Amino acid sequence: MRENLLPISEIFYSIQGEGKYSGTPSIFVRVGGCNLTCPGFGNKGCDSYYAVDKSYKNEWENLSIEEIKKEFSKYLKFNPHLVITGGEPTLYYEKLYPLIEWFSGEITIETNATIFIDFEKCPKYKDVTFAMSVKLSNSGEEYKKRVNKKAILNISKNAKKSFFKFVIDRDLKEEIEDITEGINLEIYCMPLGANREELEKNAPFVFDFCLKNGYSYSDRIHIRLFGKKKGV
Repeated sequence: MRENLLPISEIFYSIQGEGKYSGTPSIFVRVGGCNLTCPGFGNKGCDSYYAVDKSYKNEWENLSIEEIKKEFSKYLKFNPHLVITGGEPTLYYEKLYPLIEWFSGEITIETNATIFIDFEKCPKYKDVTFAMSVKLSNSGEEYKKRVNKKAILNISKNAKKSFFKFVIDRDLKEEIEDITEGINLEIYCMPLGANREELEKNAPFVFDFCLKNGYSYSDRIHIRLFGKKKGV
């Protein structure tokens, strides 16, 4: 029996479509499984539902770290970033650690920041950029489940290049301020939507919201170009 396998939804080479490194060629490793369900988003607002909902579990492939490395080794000549996303990758942060130790380029982990990471046990995570997409009330999750301030503060203190990334469709400034209070990291806001039409509907508000509050605007290039298509 093979041990330390990771449930992988997909591995692909593409352009980072959102956040601090938007536009950067990147290898994406998308794990399957999440500790949140975000019923407020559902299929409508989630662009990677197939990596969250357990009904898709039979489409995930259990791979070892060596198998994951082999999947994307042909792209290393481009010096890409590595983006570990999901689902929720920090569910498997210890199993993923050998990959973090091995990869020599920039690494981003896209996370909901609800899971406490042991940075002393896994110190290479201190060099990783955590894109903390903490869920707001529009996700439909209750506050105590979607906001773990100890986990957020732990990441912000240990992984200095990290940033916040919020998905919004209305004025949620008070919620954002509650989550980010006392933490000096850049804040990106992105329009809610899983297709071009939804993005175009919400983007003008988010654009103005960022200007009004001094936040950085992030588009979602992959959704704007490809909608819910996988592998992009």
